[in-house]
Amino acid sequence: MIVSSSYHMALSASSEFSDHPATGDTSQPVDPFSTRMVQAFINAMEAKSPYLRGHSQRVAAVAATIATELGLTDEAVEGVRLAGQLHDVGKIGVREAVLDKPGRLTAEEFAHVKEHVLIGLKILSPLTYLGPVLEYIAHHHERVDGSGYPSGLSGDALSLGGRILGAADALDALTSPRAYRHALSLEDALAFLASLGPRGICPVVLPAVQRVVHNGQVLVFLGDA
Repeated sequence: MIVSSSYHMALSASSEFSDHPATGDTSQPVDPFSTRMVQAFINAMEAKSPYLRGHSQRVAAVAATIATELGLTDEAVEGVRLAGQLHDVGKIGVREAVLDKPGRLTAEEFAHVKEHVLIGLKILSPLTYLGPVLEYIAHHHERVDGSGYPSGLSGDALSLGGRILGAADALDALTSPRAYRHALSLEDALAFLASLGPRGICPVVLPAVQRVVHNGQVLVFLGDA
C-alpha cells in the first residue's frame, strides 16, 4: 500500500488524541476536539484536489436529509451526518495523481482508490466513542447485491446508515465535476443510479432519495458542488 506522509500524520494524531480506551462502549460522549482534529485532516485531504472540496460536508447534509425522510431518530440522523463528514478521511492516503487523473483509472489505480475506506477506518479506529458511525463509514461503498467494497457485504449485513451514506456519496459524486467528466444534473444522476438497481442505491433507501430530490430538499446542498 502506497500512502502519503499526511496519512501517517493523521494516524499518529488520531491515536495520540483519543481520550477513551478501546472498550467498544458506544455510549461514550463524542469528544468535540478529536472530531474537529479529524475534520482538519479532511480539509487537508480535500485541499489536495479541487474535485473534492466541500464533498464531505455536502454528503453529510444530504445523508442527514435522507435519514430524516426515512424517519430515523434524531440521534441516528446525527450519527449519519457525522459519518458523512468523516467518510472520506482515508483519501488523505490516496495519491493526488490518481485523484485528479483525467482519464479512466487502471486496475491498479482503482484498487489504490478503494483502499481509502480501510485507511480511513484505521485513522478513526482510536476514536472508539464514534460507535456505529465507524460501521456506516465501513459500509458506504458496499452494495446490497455484494458488488461493493472493501468486504463485498450483501443484504442485511449492510447497516442502514451505510446504505444512506452510500446513496448520498454517489449522488454528490455524480452531480460534481470531475477531471474526466462534467457534472450531471440532479435528475440525471438520480435516474442513472436508479437504473443500476441494487448496484446503485439500496432499494430500501431509493424511494426516500427520490422524494427528497423531487421535493427540492437536497438542491440547496448539491447546488453548491
